[in-house]
Amino acid sequence: MPEDRATDIASRGIDPVSAARRLAGLVVRSPVRELPWLERLLGVPVFAKLEMQQHTGSFKYRGALNAVLAGPPKPIIAASAGNHGLAVAEVARRLGRPANICIPATASPLKREHILATGAGLIEHGNSLEDAADRAMQLAAEQDLLYLSPYNDPHVVAGAATIALEMLEDCPEITTLVAPVGGGGLISGLALGARAAGASVQVFGCEPERYQSVSASLNAGRIVRVVHQPTIADGLAVNLEAGSITYPLVRRFVRAMVSLTEEELAAATLALLVHESLLVEPAGAAAVAACLRLSEQGLLGGPVGIPLCGGNLQHAALARIQRYPYADPRLIRLLELRGRTVNDVPVSRTLSMRHTVTTPLPEPDDTLADMREQLASWTRRLTSVQADLEEYEQYCAKAGVLVDHGVIAKLHGNCADARERIAAMQGVLTPADSDENALPAAEMVLRYAANVTASSRAALEWCSPSYAQATVSQFFDIGAQESPGVNYERYQNLACHEVEDQMREVLGLSPEHHAVIATSSGMAAYALIEAFLLRQRLLPGSTVLMAPYIYFEASEQLHSLPSVTCVQTSSYDVQDLLEEVRRHRPRCVFADPIANTAEQRLIDIPALVQGLARVADVPITVVIDGTMVSGALPADLLSPAGHVEVLYYESCSKYLQLGMDAAMAGVVAVPATLRPAFDRLRRNTGGILYRQSAHLFPGYSQAYFRQRMRRICGNAASVAVELTAREDVRAVARVVHPACPGHPDHGIAARMPYVGGCVTFAFHEVGANHREQLDALIEDMLHRARRCGLHLTKGVSFGFNTPRVSAAASMSESEPAFLRLYAGNRGGEQVRLLAQVAGDALASAQAWRTVTLSS
Repeated sequence: MPEDRATDIASRGIDPVSAARRLAGLVVRSPVRELPWLERLLGVPVFAKLEMQQHTGSFKYRGALNAVLAGPPKPIIAASAGNHGLAVAEVARRLGRPANICIPATASPLKREHILATGAGLIEHGNSLEDAADRAMQLAAEQDLLYLSPYNDPHVVAGAATIALEMLEDCPEITTLVAPVGGGGLISGLALGARAAGASVQVFGCEPERYQSVSASLNAGRIVRVVHQPTIADGLAVNLEAGSITYPLVRRFVRAMVSLTEEELAAATLALLVHESLLVEPAGAAAVAACLRLSEQGLLGGPVGIPLCGGNLQHAALARIQRYPYADPRLIRLLELRGRTVNDVPVSRTLSMRHTVTTPLPEPDDTLADMREQLASWTRRLTSVQADLEEYEQYCAKAGVLVDHGVIAKLHGNCADARERIAAMQGVLTPADSDENALPAAEMVLRYAANVTASSRAALEWCSPSYAQATVSQFFDIGAQESPGVNYERYQNLACHEVEDQMREVLGLSPEHHAVIATSSGMAAYALIEAFLLRQRLLPGSTVLMAPYIYFEASEQLHSLPSVTCVQTSSYDVQDLLEEVRRHRPRCVFADPIANTAEQRLIDIPALVQGLARVADVPITVVIDGTMVSGALPADLLSPAGHVEVLYYESCSKYLQLGMDAAMAGVVAVPATLRPAFDRLRRNTGGILYRQSAHLFPGYSQAYFRQRMRRICGNAASVAVELTAREDVRAVARVVHPACPGHPDHGIAARMPYVGGCVTFAFHEVGANHREQLDALIEDMLHRARRCGLHLTKGVSFGFNTPRVSAAASMSESEPAFLRLYAGNRGGEQVRLLAQVAGDALASAQAWRTVTLSS
């Protein structure tokens, strides 16, 4: 007989739609739960239908109820290894029908007890379901009873089919179904239910390696019997009845069968308990292990649907599963018995929420209000430290842990002193106060308060705190107690996490799509990116394309890599850079928005990334150091189109620390999916922002930070414009700031919210660029600043509140020094004085050099 004809005959009377109508409101519409931990292993989404929450703890209730409602009103008899019998017994109880259940002597004691609790009769016969079924059919024939097979019944199969109808209604994207197979009733029902729903799905089955009755029959081309062997998945220990209606259905609709070892069946059960807190018996959990097998064989497409079809697990079996000597590396990874790999770590995310800023921002030029807000924020932190000290002392007293009360009293005193100094300074910083020296005085108090805050916590905390103890204290944060996550500080610490959350908000990044990783310095941030590139992106022989300028230490590191080819371009123009990309086909591109040179050339980074998205036909990673224009680049830069990936980093010792310069720090921003890999690399390289440095980090909002940046960069532009207007200054040097109309990249600067706080000078006379001549000029500037009350310091770097001047070296020892003037975060009078002092010193230096040379 042709197979299609046989299938039609076998499926006659199996009506999933009628069964669904019949069972509506009488069965539990079990929920569907996504399993992200399994998706990380398989690479495709997995949806589990929780049928162990069905009446009687398994999917069998659907088929039993449908068969009884559709059948004649006779007394009932059934054969079962447990779940089918329990379902029939409960249906009979609810409908007031007498029922006897035949079970093998090997059936689960738990299921036996549950059957008896319904009031049904129990008949034990034989050592297998096959024996019990033979006895039940014999009694049905002799006593004219309604015999309900666990699988060989059209109405039972139709009841199982309603699972697929519900599942595909809830998750229509499912393209693959994987199910356990005993007698084939469930998998046949799923296949027919999917057809009734009009879905095109692939169906795969799985069975115990010790009981491959369906696979043996399929291989033989006819129903054959296998030797009975005990299996942990006792619900699947079934030999098909002769003439079973499920055999042709499985042959027609099931694409492949996989056999599972006892270890795999046990691991699948334990995995659901470990990852989902779901208690599922091995027969019901088998599809979890089958998905792993199918994925390894390259057969598993997705999304995948699996039924967790039974939850009646005896405690002795559960104990055995927990003690199982797991040795298979795949299953050890599934159960995380040796920790997680990078790919197994779920990507942390926070949903973006709209919120309203209720705290009014200071006026753009109100530096006093800025300082008052910072002092207030440190007052709040000091108060929090004191509260934590009190709680720590109380906890230790109740737990019987030793405490040096004198040390805690001293720490309380330090915090109280810092708060008093802040309060006194707050009274001085009033709008009516015209003393410019109040600002640097307040900054000293602020730094003192920050260090008291950090040191008060560090005095009692441990880098690897204890999370339980007898008598001896080796912790400060009470949250560490009984915590499973406590480890070395370089793994993670709460203070670092708080800085990361703040930096993500300041940079305007979405918590859903971007990850921010805090590091111990700006170069540690670069080193973290380099470590990632070497392990995940670059191959031996890969090309790295560099803009004409990137930070000299990063350049040195790249050029020292023996396995890659570094190509440095000569043009800052985006079109020229794109042409170099076409020519060299690099795997990575490094580009800084502003060159830290006397010329301060700009690269239009958004245009570069957009251009790469158009021209790149293979994956390409762009690395951006945004330190010079902190937070000025658009947030969507990290979510480019096409083959482009963007990794962003900054030094937090500059602008992002609000000029405090209390500790080194750095930040890396990457797509959220890369968070586990970067966390693991940061842990292994020790590049984390350590707790004490994190406690020194100031707190502020994005709006506060950007207003401060606009003020600083506006000051620099004002100084540059004023100096450019002086003929005596122009005679000495070209004044450089990207916001000045004469700058070659002025158009790019105009599209940015702000563009750097430094003014540089390109001296006309080459000899004026030697460090000795520049140091002499700086000394003259400091002398003039002292006479007129201008705040000015000499030193490298930028980002501070006080203006700073230095003889900067852009490319280490390979380039001449140049004069760099950082404008600082000061009010109008100080900015005016800064331009005057700088201009007078420059003009005087030219006059002095002219006299000297003529002599």
